[in-house]
Amino acid sequence: MLLKCISLLYTVKYFIAIIFMLFAISSFAQNEQWDTYMAKFGDKPGSVLVDLNLYNTAPDKKYPNLVITGPRAHKCNAKGLPETSEIDALEDILTSTDNFLTGVTAKVLCGTFTYKCERLNYYYVKDTVGIRNALARMYGRSYKDYDYVVNIKSDPDWVTYRTFLYPDEATQNWMENDKIVTKLLQTGDSLTMKRDVIFSFYFRTDTDRVAFANYAAGRGYKTQQPESPKGESKSYPLLVSTYAYVKMDAICALSTDLKKEARLHHGIYNYWTAPFKK
Repeated sequence: MLLKCISLLYTVKYFIAIIFMLFAISSFAQNEQWDTYMAKFGDKPGSVLVDLNLYNTAPDKKYPNLVITGPRAHKCNAKGLPETSEIDALEDILTSTDNFLTGVTAKVLCGTFTYKCERLNYYYVKDTVGIRNALARMYGRSYKDYDYVVNIKSDPDWVTYRTFLYPDEATQNWMENDKIVTKLLQTGDSLTMKRDVIFSFYFRTDTDRVAFANYAAGRGYKTQQPESPKGESKSYPLLVSTYAYVKMDAICALSTDLKKEARLHHGIYNYWTAPFKK
């Protein structure tokens, strides 16, 4: 299995991410939590669409086997990602595959991986008997022009989902920050001006809040203690701000450091925000 690099990619992200997010929103049930990210796998970029909610119950012992299957694109760019014109066709194939497998075995779709011209679904299934032959028949009847992948293996602990598809902490941090930056861009923010970047936290006790505030102040942050929300007497909020540019690398570094320190003081990180500037 390829190892995921911490360094994430910016130039290719929006092409795949927008398409995958639309696919996720329209295609999956409300109790699922689908999200997407781009990262470098080996020497090439890859895109992962993953159901984050499954992590709370993984592994599900009823589905001990992993099936990885999907088509190889006819047209790819230099980075190994399918051309825009072929995305719809690849999605049609994966939809057909999903429907086809429903009649073969009980299954859970946990993610989709696009890498080196391949668009692959990852299923955990109850029974693997007949799956390989069934998929061969499906491709032979309906998608003769496409090469495809079928990889079947035992994975009762869902190692592939938990350590490969599911984003690590650095990737999750980047995903959170990217959503906020994207919203700023969508509202017309140029992101070319410095402004107060404000991070929000809650703490279990006032002692924990003060200890973290002292740490932040020592790092050059301004701190503010808003009133605790009504009905949450055991929750102690704190705002930490710095005057900076809104740039992904810088924001990721700041949020990583602050979240790490907050955990040492039993703190919960909420989000960051920044005043809109055209």
